[in-house]
Amino acid sequence: MEMESVFDALADDVSGYKLKEIHEELFEMRQDIKRAMDRGMTQEEMAVARLAVEAVNHAEHVTGRIYEALSR
Repeated sequence: MEMESVFDALADDVSGYKLKEIHEELFEMRQDIKRAMDRGMTQEEMAVARLAVEAVNHAEHVTGRIYEALSR
């Protein structure tokens, strides 16, 4: 199986379909983490989970910015 980089996927994404697909995957990641948080965690696990949610949020922002820059 060949992996495509996010940059390459977005560079060829004229319609915005790949961006939407990436954002949906990031949304699912965020929901999975939040569900795990809701089930309960130690303080240390919760701190790591919060950082993971923050990383997913940043990834969503960055992919959007990359798409905008490549779409110009």
